[in-house]
Amino acid sequence: MFANPLGLLALFAVPAVVALHLYRRRFEPRLVSALFLWGIDDRAPVAGRKREPLRTSVSFWCELGVALLLGLAFAGPRSSCAAGRSEHLVVVLDSSASMGATSEGKSARQRAVELVAERIDELGRGSRVTLVQSGPRPALVAGPAAFPAEARAGLERWQPLAAHHDLGPAVALALQFAGDARVTLVTDHYRPEDWPETIEVVSIGRPLDNWAITRAARTRERAEDGVEHEKLFVTLASFARSARSSGVLVSAAGRELARREEAIEPGKRAHFAIEVPEGIGPVEVRIDADALALDDSILLAPPPARTLALHSMLDEDELRALGLAEPGERNITRWLALVPRSVASPSSDAAHLVIARGAVDAPAAWTLAFEPLGSERKDLVGPFLADRASALLDGTTLEGSVWSIDPALELPGAPLVSAGNLAILSEERRGERVTWHLNLDPARSSLQRSPDWPILLANLAELRRAALPGPERTNLGVGERLLYRPGAELAGIDRAKPVLYQLEGPLGDARSTRREIPALEQVVVDGLEQPGLYSLAFAGRPVAEFAVAFTDAAESDLRDASPGKRPAAQESARLESELSWIELALIAGALALALVDWFALARFSAQGKA
Repeated sequence: MFANPLGLLALFAVPAVVALHLYRRRFEPRLVSALFLWGIDDRAPVAGRKREPLRTSVSFWCELGVALLLGLAFAGPRSSCAAGRSEHLVVVLDSSASMGATSEGKSARQRAVELVAERIDELGRGSRVTLVQSGPRPALVAGPAAFPAEARAGLERWQPLAAHHDLGPAVALALQFAGDARVTLVTDHYRPEDWPETIEVVSIGRPLDNWAITRAARTRERAEDGVEHEKLFVTLASFARSARSSGVLVSAAGRELARREEAIEPGKRAHFAIEVPEGIGPVEVRIDADALALDDSILLAPPPARTLALHSMLDEDELRALGLAEPGERNITRWLALVPRSVASPSSDAAHLVIARGAVDAPAAWTLAFEPLGSERKDLVGPFLADRASALLDGTTLEGSVWSIDPALELPGAPLVSAGNLAILSEERRGERVTWHLNLDPARSSLQRSPDWPILLANLAELRRAALPGPERTNLGVGERLLYRPGAELAGIDRAKPVLYQLEGPLGDARSTRREIPALEQVVVDGLEQPGLYSLAFAGRPVAEFAVAFTDAAESDLRDASPGKRPAAQESARLESELSWIELALIAGALALALVDWFALARFSAQGKA
């Protein structure tokens, strides 16, 4: 069997070598005085038009062998054991979490692995494999153009854990590797109409009933007595065809905190809240096992305290006019009640957020500054021009309020709210400090009595809270960003040198990894795909703990999963044949004969000179 039969044309070199030895050049007669100087061994025939008897020699047979061996090598001979079609197998693996659903004792992932492994085993010698896994950012499981053994190893490591996402980017990436040839998509939802004919669609899903935890939160809430308590808020969903009840267990460090039984109608949801003891570590919420294990349990880390220290430098009349103090008292009781997880600071130097008359020179405080006004006043009624890109104005309308301002006052910073060409609320940033300047006379205005005022104050507090050191959030969904602002642990550290944090997790999992994360202004980690508990440390000391939970209703709904197969209109890409062992042997033999020929000619030349 020959991979390149046209290569046999190179065998015409064999008769060409024979012809060169049959035809010699005819020399002109020359007169000499004696013949004893010319010996028979000195005769050196040269190619020409005169046909002479064939004279064989070592050089002749070597040249003939080289021509024969190279001619056969050009044809690409293959042995029967190496027969098979060399191709490029390109497969897209659906990495949605629903691929972990189990039916009849086998998960969709296991069926996908068996299917692709069987395709790899059927490949001919010299074939290559490219495996692409889908996700928010498609990635290679093996390849591009990996050896089959490498692809098998990558396939065994593949774990579908991603939240609901579009498979299109992964298929587009695979088509770039395959060119115009076939790409195989292995998924658990049979939707052939979504893909062109170049895509072979193989679905190994099964429609299943499933219950899931679709939402979970752990927060601190202030009770009527003013004391904060930790609570869990959990949502269960039924993606089943019949009513069913499931047990719900809440535990921490092996200690049972709560247990209840929930019955939900098909397609419905149930919500419940559980108070947990203060200062307790990670809490696990678990329901009875069913088709998809990934959505049967979640871990919730303690929420970050991030308590705001508030301080006012306004007098009693101004506080009452703004609705921030109880009548007859110079305090900020109402402001503290409006802002969760807040305390009164004794001074501006220790405060995170200050309300004052004019800007405040405090090291860490952000300020809402009521600018000193002149004697002139102008009353304004909206609509006002507002910068809706500013988070400070989220949820506000600024309609129906009277703003009494000093028309001669010019505010520093970037305008956030303007009346014509006059800024009446602006934002000024100096390094890490932010000051909001407000042109407002509380005694004449109605803004502080409108629904927009508490919204502005709440937005102000949350913007400041988000900039505090520590984790932005400690409970994340799969694929969400982890963000941590460095704090006191960097005191005395030379920031000119690289600052590295260590992230480890999921803790207690065999797939747990440890990696170093550089910190600039903050520590940012994108796309944590594996649910579980993670620890962030600096210089070997833990500074924060995060929990990643899978709560994706779209992936937990397995009722539309279905099997099916649609072949592609094209075949897999053919690969250029590689050198077989027979070709290598023929080329090696030709080189050996060429070497023998060189030695023979060199010896003949040496005898002639002697």
